[in-house]
Amino acid sequence: MNLAGSYGVPANDVTREFYFNVGGPHGFMRWGIYIFMFAAVFYLIYTVVKRIRIWRKGKPELRTDYPEKRILAVIKYVILQFKILRESYAGLMHASIFFGFVVLFVVTMIIVVQEDLTGLFFHYHFIHGNFYLIWSLFGDLFGMVVLIGLGMAIYRRYVLKPSRLDTKPIDTFALILITLIIISGFTNEAMRIAITGFPKFEVWSPFGYVLAIPFSIFNTEALRSMHYVNWWVHMIGAFSFIGLVASDKIGHILISSLNVYYMNLDNENPATKYALPVINPAEFETAESFGVSSVEQYTWKQLMDGDACTRCGRCQDNCPAYLTEKPLSPKKIINDVKDNMDERIPKLMLAEDPATVESTPLIDGSVLSDEFWSCTNCAACMEACPVNIEHVPKMIDMRRYKILMEGDMAPELQTSFMNMENNYNPYGFAFAERGAWVPAELGVKTLAEDPEVDYVYFVGCAASYDKRNQKVGIALLNIMKKAGLKVGILGGEEACCGDSAMRGGNEYLFHSLATQNLETFKSYGIKKIVMTCPHGYNMLKKEYKKFAKVGKNMDGNPLEHNFEVYHHTEIISDLITSGKIKLKEALSEKITYHDSCFLGRYNEIYNQPRDIIKAIPGADYVEMSRHHDKSFCCGAGGARMWIEEHLGSRVNQFRTKDAQASGATKIGTACPFCLTMLSDGANELDIQNLQSFDLAELVYNAMEK
Repeated sequence: MNLAGSYGVPANDVTREFYFNVGGPHGFMRWGIYIFMFAAVFYLIYTVVKRIRIWRKGKPELRTDYPEKRILAVIKYVILQFKILRESYAGLMHASIFFGFVVLFVVTMIIVVQEDLTGLFFHYHFIHGNFYLIWSLFGDLFGMVVLIGLGMAIYRRYVLKPSRLDTKPIDTFALILITLIIISGFTNEAMRIAITGFPKFEVWSPFGYVLAIPFSIFNTEALRSMHYVNWWVHMIGAFSFIGLVASDKIGHILISSLNVYYMNLDNENPATKYALPVINPAEFETAESFGVSSVEQYTWKQLMDGDACTRCGRCQDNCPAYLTEKPLSPKKIINDVKDNMDERIPKLMLAEDPATVESTPLIDGSVLSDEFWSCTNCAACMEACPVNIEHVPKMIDMRRYKILMEGDMAPELQTSFMNMENNYNPYGFAFAERGAWVPAELGVKTLAEDPEVDYVYFVGCAASYDKRNQKVGIALLNIMKKAGLKVGILGGEEACCGDSAMRGGNEYLFHSLATQNLETFKSYGIKKIVMTCPHGYNMLKKEYKKFAKVGKNMDGNPLEHNFEVYHHTEIISDLITSGKIKLKEALSEKITYHDSCFLGRYNEIYNQPRDIIKAIPGADYVEMSRHHDKSFCCGAGGARMWIEEHLGSRVNQFRTKDAQASGATKIGTACPFCLTMLSDGANELDIQNLQSFDLAELVYNAMEK
């Protein structure tokens, strides 16, 4: 279709003069722009190199493997805005600015290609005719898209003022600069159209054309003067933006993209997602310090996180500690670490002796102990972060320092650790009694008595010693027996999985417990393990596998991880689907389901628990307001199960109110910690008509006996 031909002029004339009113394509500014460009690029490179030098003071870490996967991550999280678009208003706002800028960048680069390549060296010009019309339309439309996004951003930041945004002068400067670039660009276009007599084909720049109408009141000489000044404003703004693209607020455009590229790829796979880094046991023989007490002890990627943070506050909005008035804000942690980095590392780079450098302490200076001890390790912050910052490992590293180097911890946590050391469980009960809870009529034996089984039930500490959770274990064993599956237990040979030890910062204790369990699994040739505790499930599935690669047994031989781990909801869901168990008894109540953090966010097991509930006759299933990957923590993760809650309001009560608001009379759980915390929450709030049950109990009660 010859669109250009409808305007009564040759197609080659359907174009515009580039460098209009500033000397034309052969004028001084054609070459003067190169000066501005090189100055902007030089400053950009300078700031990037400066940041890289600071990051490199951190410890080494491999984040350059699998480049093809990293490029896909950039496409997913940066180009397609996968996490940003989860929020409607903020997502649309950011997408408008981002995609609008991308198109405007392409529009500008097309000029560069013609004017500085094909036209300059080959005298070939292609921005005319139909191409010019489409090119003009895209530039206009997406310039307006950026303006709409900017308007939304200004309204949100200065009118709505959500609490998670801490507006600083640099935020205002960034919005003003970008707005100036777009408006001056439209104004340039409008004045050019007015000066050139409103060529009919310029209606393909609709917003510029309409804006040109008011400018027609000025005479040509005045318009040319205004256009000349405005052109300079636009150029200075644009090149300032380029120069600042690695600095502060505007810098997130580049550094956040780098942060996504260098993300932990394990977090893309449920089989490895959010697994904590494991300290190599050999370091206990040689290292002088463990954990992190000064900022340079973080890895270079952990330091990059601070510069990548856009202070959007999504992590804070989803943090159970922050929402229950604890001192912790994940956003604040990341920015406090960055501030400490910016204060300390430049001094280290200049110092001959690092020991002489004085700066604000990282722990109980920039970051308070109460902040990182408030973390439940729920990973809601990491799930919400649009640039994949890793908050939880930073706080675990600080905990490691406090525990391993200073022995500083809550008294009740110290008691739990001592119990794990002496009796292999945090409760302090005799380890020899670990299998005493199993009713004789079930016929379940220990592997020492009969090692030939379909599954080993790794009971965990809660179901071994807590009477309420023992009912869950009994229900599961009854279900699997009905399905014809032979299950065994380890009894007194089972030790605590070590989740609370590792996440509480006691890496040495975790190593001891994990070594003991891995050796036991190997001695019996265990291949399939079923668990009712998502914390143990996650630990055996992920951290044990990582530890087995570096750990050694008592004889100095390598450890092995040759088994599969299943959560009981996976097994029960399969048994229902296959018809091996049938549910007959009606529940006839409204039931909601609480997503355990370590089953949901950590392992992305969302469907099986819900399928189980929906398979129970008469069950009226309702969702809480926060569910799936936005579920709210029960408050017991990250070793918080063993630490009394002294600050703010209680997390379990907050979550119990969520369940109550759903109208449910029963809460379905799939975690012993969650079952305990939500049951306690209902009792503490004196909610009479809300009871918590593990899904195994509900299935057993509904099952055809």
